[in-house]
Amino acid sequence: MPVRYTTLLPDAQPPSLGNGIEDEIAVSIPDVTNNGSYRLQIRETNESSWDDTAVGFAEQTVSSGGAASGTVEALVTGREDGEAYEVRVRSETEHRTGAWTQPVRIVTAFPGAANPSAASVSATSITITAQDNADNEDGFALQREEQIAGSWTDRRIITARDAHSGTGSLSFVDDTATPGRSYRYRVTAHTEDTTAASSWTSSVFTPDLDDNDPHPAAAHPVPPQGWHIELDHPDTGRTRRLRLADATPKPRLNARPELDVPIPADNHWVESAAWEDATVRAYHNGTRLPIDTIATITPEPDRVTLTARGGSHLLARANHEFTDVRVETAIKEILTTNTDYAVEVDAPPATTNQEWRTLDTVGDFDLRPGSGGPHELTGGGGVQPQQTAWILPPQAFSDAKTVGDVTENWTSSEAIELPLNTSTGASVEIPYRIPEGALGVAGRVAIDGGGFLYARVDGRPGSDVAASHIASTISGEPTRTVDWQTVDHDDLSGGLDAGAQSVSLEFVDGNYYDRTGGSAIVDCMVVYDRRYWSADDFSNTLTENNKLDGPPGLYAPVDIEWEVSPLRRATGGQLTASVSSTANGQALGLSMTGEDWTTRSGTTALDVDFDSSTASFTARVTLSGVDAQSPASSVESSVTRYQTRPQVLDSLTMAFDAVDSPGVTETVDATVADAITRLCDRGNLIWEVQYDETDGTTVVVTRPGQRPTQSVREELVDWTVTKDVEASPTAAIVHGRNATVREEEFTAEINNVELLHAPIVVGSTTVTDGDGREFERGGDADYVVDHVLGGDSHAKSGVGVDAWGVVYDQL
Repeated sequence: MPVRYTTLLPDAQPPSLGNGIEDEIAVSIPDVTNNGSYRLQIRETNESSWDDTAVGFAEQTVSSGGAASGTVEALVTGREDGEAYEVRVRSETEHRTGAWTQPVRIVTAFPGAANPSAASVSATSITITAQDNADNEDGFALQREEQIAGSWTDRRIITARDAHSGTGSLSFVDDTATPGRSYRYRVTAHTEDTTAASSWTSSVFTPDLDDNDPHPAAAHPVPPQGWHIELDHPDTGRTRRLRLADATPKPRLNARPELDVPIPADNHWVESAAWEDATVRAYHNGTRLPIDTIATITPEPDRVTLTARGGSHLLARANHEFTDVRVETAIKEILTTNTDYAVEVDAPPATTNQEWRTLDTVGDFDLRPGSGGPHELTGGGGVQPQQTAWILPPQAFSDAKTVGDVTENWTSSEAIELPLNTSTGASVEIPYRIPEGALGVAGRVAIDGGGFLYARVDGRPGSDVAASHIASTISGEPTRTVDWQTVDHDDLSGGLDAGAQSVSLEFVDGNYYDRTGGSAIVDCMVVYDRRYWSADDFSNTLTENNKLDGPPGLYAPVDIEWEVSPLRRATGGQLTASVSSTANGQALGLSMTGEDWTTRSGTTALDVDFDSSTASFTARVTLSGVDAQSPASSVESSVTRYQTRPQVLDSLTMAFDAVDSPGVTETVDATVADAITRLCDRGNLIWEVQYDETDGTTVVVTRPGQRPTQSVREELVDWTVTKDVEASPTAAIVHGRNATVREEEFTAEINNVELLHAPIVVGSTTVTDGDGREFERGGDADYVVDHVLGGDSHAKSGVGVDAWGVVYDQL
């Protein structure tokens, strides 16, 4: 009576999970059984059941691969963004089910928010917009950092909002901004399982309270003749019109313009400090001048002289890092980043087709050797590619039997025939080392009988001689018709050193009971550099002269490169080459970076305009091989004439288009005015503050003679350049410890005081009360100090400390 048994079913192993695509989970299951299938179940984490009552539950079956090896792949779709799921798997057949694996957890891809930017900016409010890319977030937060002393710090959450329906645009408002500060923002999105943060916005500068409109219109009608000057009170906004007969304008180059305004003697100007911060609008003969603020007030016995200046935003601090940019580019970035003025930077003068080098002798090419693929100097003073393939015709195997047959597809109707259990060898001269993974060996061979044909190449340092059967009778009928066969690349590890290398062939018994004896037919062998040749392209077609009509040849296209470093910044490059042939992949190329190339094949000249200027660029010549017209070697007479002669580069002229502009590679930390003045000095440039009725205050950067200065009473223009240190510095850096300041009064809150200057030197602060009693510093004592941001918090009232370590009483 038959007895029925059920074989054991291996239990499934825990799967590997992937979340590389939004809304999907990739499941990779180790395949442990050759029969049946795998059942996959998924649910959100923290669920208590594995059925339809569980949130996010789904299941599917995946057939076993049938080999009990490798992995079986599955894909679970329709998942929510940024959600935690767990997956378990079991094996099963119609007769058995395996045990469930322990659940494996993964959080799906969470795109969050992206592309934040400032939509509107005022002195105290900034609107940030961003793109919501997620469809399952629990909420968002707007984070902000402030630039202090050149570093981004003080990260904090400004506002938060609930989930946004679907995807689309988001908007946040920061109404806690302070005038005259530089901020940056990013948006974070979160679920209960993960958080994703966007990139930071570019720097956002809040204007001062009196700078919200960079060029407000006049409050009173402007007469077509004479002077008209208005001042806006910084506190009340009241506009005062000055009545005067004359004023002295002082337009300046490489400095802020000035205007001396004499008015009748009035102590009000001297006693009221508020007017010192007044906004100024000055017109002469109906034309507005580039003047915006009161700089000095000088009382005299019979009058008061108000000195107003323009370009007040040029006092802002500029912090930039430049690497190899044109001086004009650096100046424009400083102005556009740190001011809201219009900017005009004239392009530098350019020259074209300036020769850098011509290489046309052995000495030239030896002094400035090219890089890139294998190449060598010729005796005639040029450069040519080195061989990248070495073809061995039948004659190369001197101890082998050569046979002929005009009915077969053998080159020149000849081949060598290796009887069973015989071998032969030949030698090739390799001019350079073929690196790891680039060596290839192939042959046009056939097996007429039963056996294995082995090809071996020696000379690999640090590894055994590589050997692989190149052809056998495992499949197919015996034949004498040859075809290309290759040695397995895995058997050719270790590369191949330069020098004489041997290639050996051996035909051995294949132990086939129904196929004994026979021989191996070898039409030719080739050792080649796989970086330049592919056996998939090798031709089996013969010409009318019984030669191969295509690859492999001896010379493949090889790139040879030269670094070009002209004395001036290049905006384009030109190459002019003299080559022996422009066929078979010969080309010229130019690149600014060495990565993105502009190339042209079959040419002796190339002219390229670069996207920007550069201190250096790379020139490339691609040289290949040419077909032989008549045989001059055993390869050409027996196997092929395809690309068996090298192309020769006889001369190369490298030229460039240039701009007369120096490069800038430095860190800038100065006022905008000082920074652009220093850069103008380097580039032989001048700058001037002008006023345009459409664009408002405009900073013009040019070269002497390139454009005229703005005409305002030219006879009064002061052409000297002086450095003016104004009474109110924008910042100060103090080195050393504290010093007591006496009889100085100011008011501060009791707790969480935010101080103007930071950072504070650790250990430099002292706090006393009015009687000279000193308080103790420390977290468990009387007060603590934020040394980075410049602030203090007091555990006791009546004490204070500032960022200079000043001892004072709390008022």
